[in-house]
Amino acid sequence: MSFILVIEDEEDISEFLRYVLENEDYTVKTAGSLAEARAHLKVGLPDAVLLDRGLPDGDGLEICRELKKAGVKPPILVLSARKNPDEVSEGLAAGADHYIVKPFDFMDLLSRLSPAQPS
Repeated sequence: MSFILVIEDEEDISEFLRYVLENEDYTVKTAGSLAEARAHLKVGLPDAVLLDRGLPDGDGLEICRELKKAGVKPPILVLSARKNPDEVSEGLAAGADHYIVKPFDFMDLLSRLSPAQPS
């Protein structure tokens, strides 16, 4: 079973992602802030990260940069309402593997998680 860390401050979106991913046999942990995400990452690395940019304590891309600097990087999928091409480029340059603009199609998201698919 693969472990997905969802870093999202909007509770409705976070709970939706938890529900649908658990129904796909993923183990899901959620964090609503950078601080919570860092606490989860200290315990262990997930198989993939779903990351919002607009968090109450900073830009979610900080997590991308930190993981990249540490030399570890599970697949990171940014899920953001920020759709300006410069913002998308910034997300990919920070280390994100995919940048998906909200609202998103769950099946599209699931297909991008394929390297972290449960066995």
